[in-house]
Amino acid sequence: MPANTVRIEKLVFGGYGLGRDSAGVVLIPGVAEGELVEFANDGTKGGTRVGRVAKIVEESPLRRAAPCAYAEECGGCDWLHLLYGEQARCKKEIFLDCATRIGKFGHPSGIEIFTANEFGYRMRAQIKIDRQNKRAGFFRRKTNGVVRIDECPLLVDGINGVLARLNSGMVDAFPDRVQNIRVLAGQSVASSPAIAGLTSASTEINVSGIKFIADGGSFFQSNRFLLEKLGRWAQGRLGGGYCMDLYGGIGFFSLMLADDFDGIALVECLPAQIKAAERNFQINGKLRIKAILADVESGAWIGAECGKRLGELTKRSAPDCVIIDPPRPGLAKSVRNWLISAAPPAILYVSCNPPTFARDAGALIRGGYKLADWSLFDLYPNTHHIESAAIFYRR
Repeated sequence: MPANTVRIEKLVFGGYGLGRDSAGVVLIPGVAEGELVEFANDGTKGGTRVGRVAKIVEESPLRRAAPCAYAEECGGCDWLHLLYGEQARCKKEIFLDCATRIGKFGHPSGIEIFTANEFGYRMRAQIKIDRQNKRAGFFRRKTNGVVRIDECPLLVDGINGVLARLNSGMVDAFPDRVQNIRVLAGQSVASSPAIAGLTSASTEINVSGIKFIADGGSFFQSNRFLLEKLGRWAQGRLGGGYCMDLYGGIGFFSLMLADDFDGIALVECLPAQIKAAERNFQINGKLRIKAILADVESGAWIGAECGKRLGELTKRSAPDCVIIDPPRPGLAKSVRNWLISAAPPAILYVSCNPPTFARDAGALIRGGYKLADWSLFDLYPNTHHIESAAIFYRR
């Protein structure tokens, strides 16, 4: 076998293919399982060699021509070269591998993955502005340079319309300091900052009869086809008197599961998100949900009852369930320890990162919980990213 040639054994987290040669493991992006590839060295990642494809010697039948004119330049999608069915299969295998290898726990046999249309699904984006070259788009792969994008196949029509208008001469309308525009599409397109004559400051999103008013810069689940499936997935399997919704944002899970609990306390550290959550609770008539401004990571309250700790909530009323939907780094050790100490009968853990979910799930299981059910939600087709939801019951 020629130098710098490897057979790709499998795809691993991060979107890479894993191969081995006489020097050991090498991670290579842009490949498919089973392919024989020639590669050039491209540095290291976490102490492991990274390569870049020089030539596909033996091509997988699961490879396809990327259905996007910007695929070679734009850094937004790393799995466009794979047939969609293969993407879903690989995501399941990667998720289960993380659970076993990182979490080191036994788990229910098999796992369901919910999929939908692989294109036209994304309703939230961050548009990059390059004023010097008068273009809007997304970062060029592995750089901070901006690729002009007039139409992305993953985006909903409304956001593609914003891109097209920006690239037709509107980029000059922004001050020099604006380099990033957060965009969210609902009944209209909202953005932060709002663009006069093109976007509004907020938009309305309807999911399964629940109305959400969200600012353009708000976090909201991105896949319009799977919003209801994700939000209602745990319905009927959780319930009781009191629920805590940590990292609650503008109230997505609190509202989608509101009828399963007598009361819910949403906890969030961003004042704008708290304000939006309170507005959403009111317009949906869910007055048994309250929003608390607090830093989940430090446990410190930063609102009207500043100085108290997150544990104060459980002293007044022990939760029957805790919902956690943390950012990519997963749960801080302090939060894992607090959950195990508070010992709610049920936990719903929604994750966007398999390795940190596996780490946290392993800690919960060793702390007295049983993993009762889990599913995957392919919120980000044509990328390696995957969302999961899991229910833990106290043993």
